[in-house]
Amino acid sequence: MGHPREQQPHTLAQFAERAGISDGRARALYAAKPSGLPAPDRVDAGGRPLWWASTIDIWCARTGREVSMDSLWLYRAPAARTPAAELRRGVVTLGRYGRPHTFYVIVWDTEHGHVVYLQPLEKKGEHKDRLAVHAAELIEPRWWSTAAVIMPLEENLESPLGDGPFAYVYRLTTAPDAEELQETETDGGAFGGLRRWFQRTATAEAPAEPRAEWAGQQDLADLAKAIGHTIPLWLYDTETSVNAEQTLSYNRTFTVEDTVTAWPAVEKRLTRTVEIGMPGEFPAAFAALAVDAAEGLQALRAAHERMPDAGDGWYLVCRPARPAPPIDLEQRITGATLVTDTDLVAKELIELRTVEGELDCDDPRGDPYTEAITLLEWQLRRAAKASGAIRDSHDYVPVADDGFLPYSAPWEGPAVDAWRKTLTPVKDLDPLFRLRRIHRLLDERPLEQVREAYRDPEGRYVLVIELHAGVQWSRAEWPASPRAVSTWTDKTVLAADDGAQSVVTLLALTATDDGRMRVDPVPLPPRSDRDAFGYSYGGGTPTTTYHALLRCALGDIPELSKIRRLPGERHADGTPVSQLWAAISTTKGPLRLSWPQVQLWARADQKNTFVDK
Repeated sequence: MGHPREQQPHTLAQFAERAGISDGRARALYAAKPSGLPAPDRVDAGGRPLWWASTIDIWCARTGREVSMDSLWLYRAPAARTPAAELRRGVVTLGRYGRPHTFYVIVWDTEHGHVVYLQPLEKKGEHKDRLAVHAAELIEPRWWSTAAVIMPLEENLESPLGDGPFAYVYRLTTAPDAEELQETETDGGAFGGLRRWFQRTATAEAPAEPRAEWAGQQDLADLAKAIGHTIPLWLYDTETSVNAEQTLSYNRTFTVEDTVTAWPAVEKRLTRTVEIGMPGEFPAAFAALAVDAAEGLQALRAAHERMPDAGDGWYLVCRPARPAPPIDLEQRITGATLVTDTDLVAKELIELRTVEGELDCDDPRGDPYTEAITLLEWQLRRAAKASGAIRDSHDYVPVADDGFLPYSAPWEGPAVDAWRKTLTPVKDLDPLFRLRRIHRLLDERPLEQVREAYRDPEGRYVLVIELHAGVQWSRAEWPASPRAVSTWTDKTVLAADDGAQSVVTLLALTATDDGRMRVDPVPLPPRSDRDAFGYSYGGGTPTTTYHALLRCALGDIPELSKIRRLPGERHADGTPVSQLWAAISTTKGPLRLSWPQVQLWARADQKNTFVDK
């Protein structure tokens, strides 16, 4: 949300002054339960409430108090005696004062000034603050100073705004903003005065360039009273040019195909699960899908009931069709319950992961299996939390957290070279590119970037991607399971190269008795697919590395989340309490840590965490 350039937020005392009430009365109203004042727009650094002038003005108008004369006329206008004249309504593309954008627009001519309704269509991600200036193209410049631009906030069908529909309100002005004024006034030097003179002269002669200033927000009910018209309100994701063209022929809410909610995709997925025999082959997985769908269907139907077609001063332009699944499908999910046998849930999860990853990207089983995997993972996590097996949201849950995480890092350095020697090249890439697990690993990266592919001894894939000429990174299926840690020995070295990189490949290198080298990816902390290993402070962060090594050394113990906070503590001389953290965060050049030493440091951190301070 924007804020008025010319205003500063008002304290409670300034609220009282603008509203024409005493400080004591303002304090009493604010302290009342419920508060007699509008909700603060923000708070200051000390937690004290602050309000924009527009918020105060609207409150004054609603409570019958005199509204400040410097406020926008829309906030102090009486109810319209007759509906304002409608000068224009339609779908237009505007681009004179900004990047071209398509809008549904209405222009009303009230006795106080024009009101321009703007509804952006075909979302492009721009905030309303940047789009409001387009209203200037719809009226002549001589009317800008008295115009008000209103841009209602779209409602969310499944989580509507709590305080009722409202709109952002903007003024149109040609005044330079504060930054331009500051540049002009502070432009010094030998010719500073001359430059200022020329700039002001040029500005005076140039055509007016409008700006839109956020002037506050106002309920649609109040806007409708001032304009004499009900205000069109849109639901998220229904604001399309097709729907806008259709509403020109309607003065009431119409129904459109549901492209807004997740239900159509859920219904399609459920239908497919029945077609592929999932209820019999994977009963726990189907039960999870059915329960999730039933809960979603019930919530969506309730949302439709809560959302009326019209309200005080507004009407809904269109709404998605209500869900109407086939009777036989609804009967399958009605009354469905989760399978409580966690052993069966875990068994199906392991099997589904194995099958789903090897499916062709067009296989109809793919999407249902992927969704079922996600639901079974969370079912096991909820069961572990309910039983007390885990305490923290980051705690590891066997099987549930044994899926692979995508990981990228530079494909270079001695440690990576040692790892490469243990990998098996995949010679035929074309069949590989059809696998769902490879598409997931690439995460929409173009196939043309893949230069090589490998599989490690555990069957995980490692892709080598050329980002640009001469720069190659790996994209690997990385474990969160600590299973490999049990194979590490006193000869194991934890290695990474070039801490100046933003991320590194952290590997455990173990010399075996037959003279070979075993290389294991160091397990990532669970659910850390957006995190990356790093050390030193060359661009990445050592935190993920510290958490991972701590977990490897101590296991998934309940107090792990408390020990992870130790890096923030320092001795009296400023040195870190944790020697493990010091080694990770201060190493320059290649990182080489002895596994026995890491274990000693981790146990010291465990002891220091619980020693009396």
